[in-house]
Amino acid sequence: MRRLRLLLVLLLVAAALAACRQPSPTPQNGDNPLGLFGWDTDPGALIVRLDAYTPAASPAETLNHVPPCTVWGDGRVVWTSPAELIGHDVLEARIDEDTLRGFIESIIGRGFYTWEDEPLVSLDQTPILQSITVSLYGDVRTVRRAENWPQNSFERILDECRRLSPTPVLVMPSAGWVSAYPITLDISRPSWPWPRNAPFSLRELAESGQARWLEGELAAEIWQSARETNGATQVEERGSAYTVAIVVPGYSREGPVATFDETSGATPDVTPDAAPD
Repeated sequence: MRRLRLLLVLLLVAAALAACRQPSPTPQNGDNPLGLFGWDTDPGALIVRLDAYTPAASPAETLNHVPPCTVWGDGRVVWTSPAELIGHDVLEARIDEDTLRGFIESIIGRGFYTWEDEPLVSLDQTPILQSITVSLYGDVRTVRRAENWPQNSFERILDECRRLSPTPVLVMPSAGWVSAYPITLDISRPSWPWPRNAPFSLRELAESGQARWLEGELAAEIWQSARETNGATQVEERGSAYTVAIVVPGYSREGPVATFDETSGATPDVTPDAAPD
């Protein structure tokens, strides 16, 4: 019943916003109808996420994936930006409460709470699935579609997200949970050698089926390699080849988001779902 009441309120707000939308997403005065709305301000609370993924992606590709846009409760925004040659960069910035409220208002005003999931006829016909998630007052709503949004809203909202802050910084983490998957060596693919002095071998990592915490330059190299080639790089070790994934809390879609123990050796479950949100 509480969820139904909240949905009805949001629908009324969406109708009001659609009737009098302003060009700027930022509220101009205290009479804005969304001014009554709040969200969880915890740094680990996911407030808005735009995602795009391939259901048939490999485990490494899924783990290396960073959603196109994520906004956290404390105003931290993380988004991807196409790089000059191939792949993409990951950027982040922090926005104030009014800017975040205006962004949420813009999403609702486009009709978010009236949209429904698009039925999937065949995964072969939908290689890329897109989703938008909004969390307000503890109510989390996700709409999933196969690139078929009213008024091209997914791309417009994504473009708006990428312009929320004029001062982004490049994300270059040097620590994360690393996992490896054996593949057939392909001399036509880009590759780089796994260091002999690494804390663990890729063979033992792959055979364990688990992820291990890694810090330092090697972790940064894995992260950057995944961004530069969209996961096409293979890593060689003693005549064998592997694809390597790194999950960085607070940036990657999979894996832990908030606190974690870097010294206990505990391994989180980073097995990707078949169709992640």
